[in-house]
Amino acid sequence: MSGADQMVLAGSRPSHSSPTDALHSRCSMVMIVDIFVIGMLLYPYSLGPAGIGLVLWYGYRRKVSWAYWFAPILMATASLLFLLLLAVQIYYLFSGSGGSILMALLVGWAAFSSIRFIRIHFHPVYRMGYSGIGVHESGLEIHEGEMLATCPACLAVLAINPQLLSLEDTCPHCEARLVRSEEE
Repeated sequence: MSGADQMVLAGSRPSHSSPTDALHSRCSMVMIVDIFVIGMLLYPYSLGPAGIGLVLWYGYRRKVSWAYWFAPILMATASLLFLLLLAVQIYYLFSGSGGSILMALLVGWAAFSSIRFIRIHFHPVYRMGYSGIGVHESGLEIHEGEMLATCPACLAVLAINPQLLSLEDTCPHCEARLVRSEEE
């Protein structure tokens, strides 16, 4: 478990599957939900966008190179729709036209979630994992005893030495604790 090609959440126990593959699986799930929402909104007009979305999702799920950048584009489109629906809900709430606080919270959460998964696609380590390039082939320098880990809060990829990690260590990007509890 000391190889630089293996990445785990800082402070968590490693799993049997690759963390990049687990993240890719979550991105695929967000993408299919976004395709469903866009497809339902466009259903009265055409089934073409839903069919195209499913082809894009299938390619992305199988890690085909041409499908990579369609995922953040699709997620950005869905995020804009969610933000528009959120603005409408907030307008209805404040104008007294019967808006729903629960619906506003759900749509806001969906927008936040999609935006968060868009950011992942710009990270070079995720791109390497998607394309199948390992850390050693990419030219990244990982010192002896270090491994790649992601911050549990912001998903920033960090080179850490697990033997030196303590409860007081924080992420340099978001200042969140890297170790949430004493596991061992």
